[in-house]
Amino acid sequence: MLSYQHAFHAGNHADILKHYVLTFVLLSLCKKDKAFTFFDTHSASGLFDLLDNRSLKTGEAQKGVEAFVNHCKENNLSQNFGQAFKSYFDLISSYLDKNLYPGSPLIEKSFIRPQDKLILSELHPQEIENLRKNISGPNIQIFHKDGFENLKALTPPLSKRGGVLIDPSYEEASDYEKVSKTVCQVHKKWSNGIILIWYPLLSHREEEIKAMLDTIISQAKKINENVNISNLTLCVNSKDSHKEEDLKVILADQDKKNPPRLYGSGMLVLNSPWHLDEEGKIFCDYASTFFQRKN
Repeated sequence: MLSYQHAFHAGNHADILKHYVLTFVLLSLCKKDKAFTFFDTHSASGLFDLLDNRSLKTGEAQKGVEAFVNHCKENNLSQNFGQAFKSYFDLISSYLDKNLYPGSPLIEKSFIRPQDKLILSELHPQEIENLRKNISGPNIQIFHKDGFENLKALTPPLSKRGGVLIDPSYEEASDYEKVSKTVCQVHKKWSNGIILIWYPLLSHREEEIKAMLDTIISQAKKINENVNISNLTLCVNSKDSHKEEDLKVILADQDKKNPPRLYGSGMLVLNSPWHLDEEGKIFCDYASTFFQRKN
């Protein structure tokens, strides 16, 4: 599906979790001088204007990253959650000062060294043009292709070290199965690659989400029963918090009792770096409490 536009949602609570974990992984990869390759399967435009009408319409950045960053500044919390959050905080603060928010490609670019490679994929015709305008570099490749297919075609990379961020829109129920199949295929041939999978928390998709996570985890453990796996969640509401106001939707959804839409999100990481579980849980617990109090 090509209808999804991240400009409506850039800088929301889901981006905070996704980009915090992404920063943690990239910092880990940079601890060694040896080159790495990083993939981004759904790159979008790479940079978002928070004064754009789409962002202002939803107010998600204002209620999300802007509120959380301001809270951390007022309470001197930027160093309370480890180096990864401090790095993320410093980077996005420089963009927020200009009413901008960096997408994952720009965050990834900030960690790419001369010996590393960044491979970006985007299928949306307008987003790929925006991406090419917003990011470039001698060791950055941009593909106007399906991110899943491109990832399967280009892995394992020659450097062997590296990782991938996978975060599709999940507009269709079939997207969950597509993610699990892609991850299992890629992990089988690139067993040491760090695979980051962002996923939404939606009560009406509980079965699909559980099936996806169970399949990925079980297949990864078949390859290596000692594989490090992290599964972090940031919840801004309970799953029964959303109430539809549209009568037609209510009547059509009686059996599901009007489940919420996005009440949080998760990040599943295969071959997760050391301490991601411990530091990530502290961060996610604090951020979840912050947003739940605001709601």
